[in-house]
Amino acid sequence: MLESAYPLMPFIETKVDLVVITALSEEKKALKDCFGIDFKRVSRDGIHYYLGSLNYGDRQINIAAVQPVDMGPVSAAVIAARSIVEWNPSLIVMTGICAGVKGLTRLGDLVVASQVFDHTAGTYREGLIIPFQQSIRQEHWVLQFVQSVLEDEAVFDEIAACYPMPVKTSVKPDIHVGTMATGSFVVKDSGYVSNLLEKTSKLYGIDMESYGVASAAEICSSALRRVTWLVIKGVVDHADIKKTDNWHPFCAFASAKFLHTLIYQLLSRDASYQWLKRSRE
Repeated sequence: MLESAYPLMPFIETKVDLVVITALSEEKKALKDCFGIDFKRVSRDGIHYYLGSLNYGDRQINIAAVQPVDMGPVSAAVIAARSIVEWNPSLIVMTGICAGVKGLTRLGDLVVASQVFDHTAGTYREGLIIPFQQSIRQEHWVLQFVQSVLEDEAVFDEIAACYPMPVKTSVKPDIHVGTMATGSFVVKDSGYVSNLLEKTSKLYGIDMESYGVASAAEICSSALRRVTWLVIKGVVDHADIKKTDNWHPFCAFASAKFLHTLIYQLLSRDASYQWLKRSRE
């Protein structure tokens, strides 16, 4: 098991700037491989976290990675809320895999959520779920920051170039900033996706956790202390009967690699670094 690769450390007091949540063990492994951090496993109130530091010149941030026991938005929300209460981070991020919408995404693309909503919360009528679409929108400055990083074309090339195994396509992945829908079940029905598209403008991704993470960040925020959320997922299928696991390793790595790129950009910019380290010096 992956956990056996990490020493179990006793409870320690440390400052954590960033919490990363992954739903699957392969996503957590991709995070470790991509970041190249010597993570230490720490048990805190019954939850195992993986702590490590990332450096840029004389600047450093501390990262805590964690994986929920179960899949779905409820487990994601609980582990995110627990992590925020335990570590008081400035930023909580989720990386990993998702389904993409055919016609807007290709396999291997990345989706950065500009807003998320629960597509399973709504009215059930005549065999269809009509979502309430109570969405949580990303902060405008976060989207501006992501877009500024995407202006560098080298970012797209670097993701594929750093992947340790041959990529299944010669086309470099696109990175989309758009809406993501979350639900408590896996979608393998193109008709269901078409129904969502009738009610949602430019839906790019479908997963089982993002809304839970965003909800936890919103609930744990206050007027004096805001926790910012971010979701980066790689498209492994198009939510139809053709679902396979072929793209899982690349997408898990690509989402972690793009987060790695964003973090270095945060560390290199004075204002962003000060925001990330606020109340922690």
